[in-house]
Amino acid sequence: MKPSRAVGDWVLVLICVAVVAAGVLVGGLLHKTERSTKPLPPESAPAAPTHSDGAYVTPPVIYPVAIPGCDAVEPPRGGGLTSSLTTFTTSYDNPAYPWFSGAKAEAMTQALRGALPGDVEIGFAPVAESLVFQPIPVEQNGMAFGGRTDARATVLRGDRTGSLSVSVWQSTGPVPPCVAGHLDERRHLADGGIADVQDSWYEIDKVRTRTRSVRAYLPDGTVADVHADDVAADRGHSGAVPLTIDELVAMVTAPSGLRVTTPVPPSTPNPPESCTVATGSGKTIDRETVTRLNTELARIPLDGLQLERPLGDLRPSGTGGELCQAVRANTPQGRAHFAIAMGTGQSADSGPGQGNTRRLPNGVIVGDQEVMAIDSAPQSRPETARTVTVTYASGSWVRISCSGETAPMSYVQLEAIALTPGLEVVGA
Repeated sequence: MKPSRAVGDWVLVLICVAVVAAGVLVGGLLHKTERSTKPLPPESAPAAPTHSDGAYVTPPVIYPVAIPGCDAVEPPRGGGLTSSLTTFTTSYDNPAYPWFSGAKAEAMTQALRGALPGDVEIGFAPVAESLVFQPIPVEQNGMAFGGRTDARATVLRGDRTGSLSVSVWQSTGPVPPCVAGHLDERRHLADGGIADVQDSWYEIDKVRTRTRSVRAYLPDGTVADVHADDVAADRGHSGAVPLTIDELVAMVTAPSGLRVTTPVPPSTPNPPESCTVATGSGKTIDRETVTRLNTELARIPLDGLQLERPLGDLRPSGTGGELCQAVRANTPQGRAHFAIAMGTGQSADSGPGQGNTRRLPNGVIVGDQEVMAIDSAPQSRPETARTVTVTYASGSWVRISCSGETAPMSYVQLEAIALTPGLEVVGA
């Protein structure tokens, strides 16, 4: 079998993402302000305002007002609903923020997940949407992005579903004053930290989203912001936020947890790598099948290949019904990226990434391909990427890819893994 350097319709369709480009949507809230000569009692709330179709509405802000935990309250600040989209590069190795690294992100991820109540489940989603702290944006053209690392996920708790997002950054500035409309209470913590909490809502086109948020200012300079709502993965609303205010406070104020100065335990790995599959076709694979496939993957012997994380953690690719997992690896030839993807809905004669192909006696099509992959990171070197794709008559396919500065694995090794019994998504 000879490698092909030809680039066909399916070039390197499995992409291991170490450095990615992303967009940030920055929004501001529009508050309606009402003057009052009497403080608003904490237990009462103003009636929902009237609005026209398509309006963005938040609860009216009454000022002056007494807020528990605040010695003084400043008037609400003007502003409107604004947004901007910025493209930037992110990296776990950002020299502008020495407190942060891949290992730190993983330690924070484990701490955050461990702080979730036991009956809360993280939704089955791509890595970047599974409560994994993401790289910090790199400053570009003199523009800084605040040094924040973010984690987000859909969370489920009984009949309640919602989104959860957490941001962490380091600050040397003072704790800001209390501002009407920005918080319901300022909690003074035993260690000297402060947690501003708010239980609120907003409406867009008369559709109400319930929200709960906490921003903690911790003694070591950590600022941790957590936001939960009742928005489900399908963008519908479950009607109740899955997490309480007290649970959110506990999540971001644990003695170690998300704090920027907490030492990283020895041998902590980097976070799991994101991956994507560019076919965008095929049916969604049910969780029972995913569990079976993960069990089969975990049993595969990987002679000469030391993975940073074990196989058996397939996740949706985010572009269709496909599953994938990408991991860093050590081989006799050096560092490499190893990835596996699988899905359905392909013709046996025109499956993804076929390159050179041959048909086995049982009708299975085996294709191989070799391309040069160029990373977008500065000073990165071209890598050789070898891929083997197995396509079954049922339309199910399995693709194994390994890339490195040298060819890290042979086609024979990759094919042996791809043909492992039990990896066919359907008909197995």
